[in-house]
Parts: sequence; C-alpha cells; structure tokens
Amino acid sequence: MNLPSLTRRGTLSLALGAAAALVGAPMSVYRRLGVAFGATVSIKLQAPDAATAEAAFAAAFTEIRHIDRVASLTREDGDLFRLNRDGRLDAPDPALLEMLRTADAMHAATEGAFDVTIQPLWLAFDAAAKRGVWPSDREIHEILDRVDQTQVAFDPERIRFATPDMAITLNSLARGLAADRVGAALGRMGIAHAFFDTDVLGARGARPDGTPWRAGLRHPRRDAATLGEVALNGCLATSGDYQYFWSPDFSRNHIVDARRGVSPSAFSCVSVLAKSGLTADALSTAAFLVDPNAAVALIKRFSAEAAFVDKTGGASATSRFPIEWS
Repeated sequence: MNLPSLTRRGTLSLALGAAAALVGAPMSVYRRLGVAFGATVSIKLQAPDAATAEAAFAAAFTEIRHIDRVASLTREDGDLFRLNRDGRLDAPDPALLEMLRTADAMHAATEGAFDVTIQPLWLAFDAAAKRGVWPSDREIHEILDRVDQTQVAFDPERIRFATPDMAITLNSLARGLAADRVGAALGRMGIAHAFFDTDVLGARGARPDGTPWRAGLRHPRRDAATLGEVALNGCLATSGDYQYFWSPDFSRNHIVDARRGVSPSAFSCVSVLAKSGLTADALSTAAFLVDPNAAVALIKRFSAEAAFVDKTGGASATSRFPIEWS
C-alpha cells in the first residue's frame, strides 16, 4: 500500500495542477496536486462527475491560496508580511486572528516555550548556519529580548507589536488551518469522501473500497521508511527535527524553545491526531517543545492523541494514539 507521509515547512504561493480521474464505483475518484507552504499539497475525492469534482477543487484550493497568502513570510500582499514589516496591521484577516488565538493558548499551555515571535531568532540561526558559525550565548539572549508573544496585542481592529523589531512566524499553525478550511469547503460542496494533504493530513468519509483512510508516519532517521501507520480519524500533523536543521546530529533544528533559545532534546518527532487540523498542527510543535511528561499532559488537556519518537527513532511513548508500529 502506498501511504502518504508527512513533510514540513516553508512558504510559497499555490500553483494548481491538472485534475486526474480514475474509474471507480459507484463514483469516480479525482485527484489534484498543487504547491503551497513550500510543499506539495493534494486533494483526492470521490464525485459523480468531473464538473462536480472541478467545483469542489476550486472551492478547496481557494481556501488553501487564502491561508497561504495570509500566513506568508515573503509575499508583500500577505497579512503576516505586512505585520512583520510595519509592526502593526489594521483590519487583520479573521484567519490571522484565529491562528493568533490558538498561538496564545499554546503559549500559555507550554509556559512560553511555544512562541510565534521566535522568528527573529530563527532568522539569526539560519543566517549564522549558512556562514558556518553559530551565535554566542550573549547574541542569542539579546535577540530573545525581542521574543515575547505576550507583547503582541490583537483584536478585530488591529494587531500591534509592543516591542520594536519583533516578527511572527505561523509555520506551526497555517497548514493545519488550511486543512480545516479544505475539509469545510469540500463538505459545503457535497463531497462525502476525500483525503487531503496540506502538509497536515485530513480526511472525510472513507476510501473508495470503504476502508478508513490511513497514513504512514515517516521514520525520522531512515529515508523512505515508516514507523507505522494510523487510521485518520480527524487531522494528523507531525513536527520533527529532521524537517529543517542546522547540525548533522539534528540537535540544532527549526523547532526552538523560546524561553532558552535552544532546540529541545527529548524527541525526534511528535505526531498528533486531533479533531481539527489547526489544533493538531499547533500541538505537534507545542508537545515537541516540552519534556515528555508535560507533552503527554498537554495532549490529554486538548483531547488529542499523539505518538512521541525519541532521538534514535524509537517509539518513546504514546497518548491514546491508534498507531500500528512497524
């Protein structure tokens, strides 16, 4: 069986591919590919005819394009880009406010480890690594003075940074929200059975043969290998040290504890299954950032399920996670 695997992170605009139809019964299966958030996105659905499928794809990819623009770090017409550039944003998009509310919940639940204002430190780490150096402790702490999510004030009228030279990243939230918006759009279009991958996996209904949609969990240390597979009952997100890293041993990677300015050492990856993609996406990063006991408690607090994998690639723990380990 070919199982979809999880990859992460970045920001690119969406490019639509062509729809393909495969004969099935009683309906046909259609698939469309695109690029968003720096990765391939895809939707597979069952529909009675090509016209119905095309309308559903149009509605779903409109949602993906919208979230990709709002959360883009590089698009000058994006809400987040303008906020980071100007330090304030009037009349913010409701999607941006929804992500910030979720970020606040994760910031509080992790006692500040999860912090979307980590972007200045992330950029400093990335620039230094490309020069073959690493910032000193003093340099890191100076940048951390600009990292504090509590200094971001927001309401439907505006978002404002209370501290100069702050910047936000939504890379741990946007793909999950896009998955939620895709699922809702397909539902509005009358699509009962679909699988979608926005870098967070989601599903409606069942596979064409009536069995549940299933996903493979990528092994964090072996290419083209999976740890196991899980039936999709909700949305599935994974955060891993292998997705973007600055040291060969993965100890310096893109997931950074905002309290200390270092990447946590407990996990190589965390996979979360939750009812919403936004929750799954945020929790996979939030749980990665705290110690194992706190991670399990965090998953339970938000009524989700999770699989935790240690630095060797071994299954370290689960929290009510229906995974079939390989």
